[in-house]
Amino acid sequence: MAGLWHQVLRTMSQPGASPDDDLLAQAAADIALREHPHPPPDAQVVLEIARDEFAAVLTVGQARAALDRARRMARGGPGR
Repeated sequence: MAGLWHQVLRTMSQPGASPDDDLLAQAAADIALREHPHPPPDAQVVLEIARDEFAAVLTVGQARAALDRARRMARGGPGR
């Protein structure tokens, strides 16, 4: 996940840059898993974090996919 956060910071620190929504969805899902372990986070939690932390508007599908990927990565599985 360190690589993910490096990409987020690099992208958001560039003036005029438009961060990739999928990247921000992954970051929001990572936060959701770390900060909301019980009950397990759902797509709505990811959407709220993306909006509050990154001012990103995601689709429910993006949020679900990012959360599924973050869960796989947390278990040590492949991210994609």
